Amino acid sequence: MTYLEWADQYKQSADILKERITVLKGQLLTAPVEQLRELNFRISTMYSMYLDCMDTSKKLRKRKGVAF
Repeated sequence: MTYLEWADQYKQSADILKERITVLKGQLLTAPVEQLRELNFRISTMYSMYLDCMDTSKKLRKRKGVAF
C-alpha cells in the first residue's frame, strides 16, 4: 500500500465523519433539551476525529512513498 492510497483512506473516513456531523447538527434543531449536551459532545468528538483524519491524510500525501 502506498502513502497515497493510505491518505485516500483517511480522506474517505474524514468525509464520512463530516456527513455524520451534518446529520447530527440537523438533529440539534429538533432535539429535546435533555439531549442537546450529548449531541454537542458527539459533534465535537467527531469533529476532532475529522480534523485528525484530514491532517493525517495531508501528511501522508506529502510523503508519497511506500507505507508498507
